[in-house]
Amino acid sequence: MSATGETWRLASVEREIGEPDSVVRERTLMRLGLGDDPDLDVRIVRRSIDARGQRPPRFVHAVDCHIPPHLLASADTSKAERVGRSAERQQWHLPADAARPVVIGAGPCGIFAALVLAEAGLRPILVDRGKPVETRAKDISRLMGYGIINPESNLCFGEGGAGTWSDGKLYTRKGGDLPRRVLETFVAFGADPDILVDGRPHLGTDKLVSLLKSLRAGLIARGGEIRFEARVHRLAQHDGRVTGVILHDGERIDATHVVLALGHSARDLYLQLANDGLAMVPKAFAVGFRVEHTQALVNRIQYGQWAETPGLPAAYYELTANVGQGADARGVYSFCMCPGGSIVPTGAREGEVCVNGMSHSARSGHYANSALVVTVSPEELGRHLTRAPEHPVLVGMQFQRECEERAAEAGGGGFTAPAQRLGDYLADRPSSEVRRSTYRRGVVPADLGQLYPDFVRDALRLAMRPFSARMPGYTSDEALLIGVETRTSAPVTISRDPQRLASPSLAGLYPAGEGAGFAGGIVSAGVDGIRVAEALLRSLAEPTA
Repeated sequence: MSATGETWRLASVEREIGEPDSVVRERTLMRLGLGDDPDLDVRIVRRSIDARGQRPPRFVHAVDCHIPPHLLASADTSKAERVGRSAERQQWHLPADAARPVVIGAGPCGIFAALVLAEAGLRPILVDRGKPVETRAKDISRLMGYGIINPESNLCFGEGGAGTWSDGKLYTRKGGDLPRRVLETFVAFGADPDILVDGRPHLGTDKLVSLLKSLRAGLIARGGEIRFEARVHRLAQHDGRVTGVILHDGERIDATHVVLALGHSARDLYLQLANDGLAMVPKAFAVGFRVEHTQALVNRIQYGQWAETPGLPAAYYELTANVGQGADARGVYSFCMCPGGSIVPTGAREGEVCVNGMSHSARSGHYANSALVVTVSPEELGRHLTRAPEHPVLVGMQFQRECEERAAEAGGGGFTAPAQRLGDYLADRPSSEVRRSTYRRGVVPADLGQLYPDFVRDALRLAMRPFSARMPGYTSDEALLIGVETRTSAPVTISRDPQRLASPSLAGLYPAGEGAGFAGGIVSAGVDGIRVAEALLRSLAEPTA
């Protein structure tokens, strides 16, 4: 938009399903008391669906209108909000002999950290234990089709991180300019520009492969280096400072600064870091199951009599409840809801069954799925372990592992997953049979109540009453629970200074992203990667602009 004049934002500009986009401009100018003038730049900045009430679902927009100086006096901005200019990108003056930093992990956090460092001229080295996304896809196909897992290349490890085969959601509650910067970067590298305006932006797993290849090429063009199949075994250190990384084959990469964006499933590296004394603490997370309904049912619940209206997207839902009293109080919520999606295996080795959800960009599948999870605290988990954790700080990791092992045993092997009708789960009776699921490794009937401690089972059952009240039909006989979902977030927080974003126990190390406990999704991980990279740059030199 022009540098002269002012930009004003209007909220709640409505458009009925089937109406052309042009009505948004017309209604925006009408609310501002302006006639249509070619000098008025009107742009949709947010679009969402409102299906509330007894009227048909409609699109609701937030709209920016740039008003040139000669029209400002006639504009009615009483119900609009003035929009300031975006923050300028910082420019960095760095020492000519600055060493190349290492970034561990090619998930969204690591990719964005490496891009920022590369744009500043530091030529980072990005290392990942997994494979490039196109080769990784072949390993995932073998897992899905034949139950053959590569422990270094699967739905958790490889280019793009765990989010690559987990739907590509770009929704975040983080504010400020950085989430927009993440989305704009995706668009610059080939993503659909609609993600800049959708209220719940979504890439889709099918679109992420080409996007990641484009991001890889962009990083290399800016002087970065990417090394795949390079699993970090431990951090090299001397006198309380990181001096590089040591790979699984013994190779050492020297570095004075390391970004640790390891992801939430790097259990071997968690253990090594804990044994080496890196500052970290256990953290709360959430566990539960995937629940699967037909998308048609979710559409009917959310859209009512208008469920089959052409032009409506596959319906989405979000549920939360607080159950229990006093010390037994805890939250239960839906998580990572996938309209028109499928359920996928996210274990990283034999003998573990863990599930997640994904959708393609069109979200045109016949089923919808979501996690249904219960918050758990590290203080309570130790009482429910059958084996001691390998390190005291990793009590949550041990709890995850034991739940996944029980699920694998209940599934019978080959990454088959245990399943139960939701109605049977609520009635505390095993399912004698279960329908087919989108989970390609197959499901078998099981008593899912046996896979978690009683407090998890009871909390989920209590939450179904308010969930069903909000979404009548949610607990119908067609609803299927599939277990287990344990990796909603990291089981630890790797400590860092809140201002410098560096480890307090190892100088030069910057814990980052979801695996370090500071993010929860693609956008928030990308945001944290930017923040950490800029903190690293500040440690080398002050910005010049």
